[in-house]
Amino acid sequence: MDKPYFDIKSESSYNVYLSNGSLEAVMKKSNCIAWIDIPNRNFRDQAIEAKLRLDSLGGYAATGIVFRKTDEENYYIALVSSKGYFRLDVVINNSPKTLIAWTEILDFDGTNIKFNMVAYGAYMIFIINDKWVCEADDNSTEYGQLGIAIASYDDESKNTSENQSKYTCKINLDYIIIDTHDKVIKEIYQKWTDSQNVNAESRLRLAETYAVMGDYVKALDQINKAWKRRDEAIRDVVATDSEVRTKTELLLAAQMSFNLGRYDEAEKFYDAIIERFPVSTEAGAAYMERMKMLNEQNKFKELKLFVIKNSKNIKKDIDYYTILGRCFWELKDYINSATAWSKAYEINRENGVYAVNAANALELAGRKNEALARFMDAGRIFLNEGNDAELAVVVPKLSYLGKQNWETRALIGKWAYSLEDYEKCLKEFSAADKLRKLQNPVPREDPAMLYLWGLVYYIKGNNQIASIKNTIRFLEKAVKLAPDYELFQTKLEEFKTILSSNEIQKNDADS
Repeated sequence: MDKPYFDIKSESSYNVYLSNGSLEAVMKKSNCIAWIDIPNRNFRDQAIEAKLRLDSLGGYAATGIVFRKTDEENYYIALVSSKGYFRLDVVINNSPKTLIAWTEILDFDGTNIKFNMVAYGAYMIFIINDKWVCEADDNSTEYGQLGIAIASYDDESKNTSENQSKYTCKINLDYIIIDTHDKVIKEIYQKWTDSQNVNAESRLRLAETYAVMGDYVKALDQINKAWKRRDEAIRDVVATDSEVRTKTELLLAAQMSFNLGRYDEAEKFYDAIIERFPVSTEAGAAYMERMKMLNEQNKFKELKLFVIKNSKNIKKDIDYYTILGRCFWELKDYINSATAWSKAYEINRENGVYAVNAANALELAGRKNEALARFMDAGRIFLNEGNDAELAVVVPKLSYLGKQNWETRALIGKWAYSLEDYEKCLKEFSAADKLRKLQNPVPREDPAMLYLWGLVYYIKGNNQIASIKNTIRFLEKAVKLAPDYELFQTKLEEFKTILSSNEIQKNDADS
C-alpha cells in the first residue's frame, strides 16, 4: 500500500498506520463510523477493487468504501459487516437515506473481503468476493472523494478481553485499485448487468431487502430477474419449458403484487402455491391473503364462496373473523356478521371496536339484548381507556337499548363524570340505583359507581359538612364492597380528615 494515497493520521475515534505493506485502522469507540480519505482527488465514474480484512474483535463491525464524497455532509457509503451483510446509504446535507438495507451476502465468512464496485452515472453495482450482491440507481451526488470506512456497532460494556478494552474493531486494506477509464468501466458494467453473471439467489436476497424496505416495485423486479436467470440456467442443461419457483419465492412475489394492487398477478402466485404446495405454511398464508385481497377489492360474494369452499384450509385467527365480519355485513347477513365479530372480540377482548361491530350487527338482526351486552362490553373498554370519542358514539346506543338496565345507566353516569357533567352523572347514578333495587334478587352494588357518586356530592357541596358526610357514607360502602382496593380506602381516610378539620373550625367559630 503506497502511503501517498491516503491521509494517514489518527483521530480521536481511530488510529491508522501502515503495517507490513497494509493500511491498518483500529477503532477506539463503539457505535461509531469513520473513514480514511484519499485527499485532493475527485472521482465521477469509477471501477474499484479493494482487498479488505475485517476483525470485529469478537463484536459487531463493518468496513467498506465511502465514495462521491463532496464534503463531510454529502457522500455514499457502502459497508460489509462481520455478520455477512451488505448495505448502501447516501448522506445528503448530513441526512442519511438507506438505498439498500442490510442484505445477506451468500457464502461469506465475515472476514476476508474482495470488494468490487462500479459507479457508472447514476447506476452502481457491488460485487463481494466475485459474487454480485446488489445494484442501485441514485444520482444524489455525481462525483467526489473516496475513502475506506470502518464501523463499530458494539456497546462498550460488551468488550471484556484485554484487546477489546482498547479497540472495538480492526481493518486492513491490502490494496485498492481505482480505474476511471471509460472503456474499463463500461466493460465491467456490461459484465455485471448480464444475467448470466448474476446468481439468482443473490437477487432473491436483495428482493427480500426491498420488500422489508417497502419498495415493492424493486422487490418484484429482482424476483423476476432471479427467476429468469434460473430458468436460463436450467435450459442450458436440460431442454425443458418448466419453471422452478419455491413456495417462499411465490409467496413473496404474491405479496409484492398484492401491495402494488396487481391483483390478477397476485392471484396467480397464490393459486400456484395452493396447487403445488397444498400442505404448507405458505399455502395457509396464501388462503388468508386471498381473503384479504377479495376484501380489499370489495368482492364480498366471491369472498363468501371462497371461504365456504376452502374453510378447512384457512386458519381461524383474528384476521379471518374480522374479514368475514365485514364480508357478511356488506352482504347484509347480520347474524353471521355478528358471530364473526364476536369471535374476533373473544380472541382480543381489549378491542372495543370488535365489540361495537358485533353489537351493531346484532341490533340490525333484531337481537337487542345481545346487542346491548356487546355495546356494554365496548363501553367498559372505552371508559377504561379514557377513549371519550369512541364512548360518545356508543352512549346513544346504550341510552336507547339500556334505558331500563341499571348497569347501563351506571356506565353512562361514569362517562358523564369523566366529562365533568356532574348533573347528568347524579341523574344516571340515581336512576341506576332505583333500577337495581327493583330487581329480584337485588344485585350487588357497584363500588366504583358509589365511589364516584360520593365524589360528586363533595364537588357539588362546596366543602359543606353535610356534603362531606354524604361523601364519606358512599365511600364507606365502596370500601366495604372492595376492601382490597387501596384508592377507595385512601380517599375515605382523606375525607374523614377533612370532616374532622371542618368540624373543629366550626366549633371554634361557634365558641
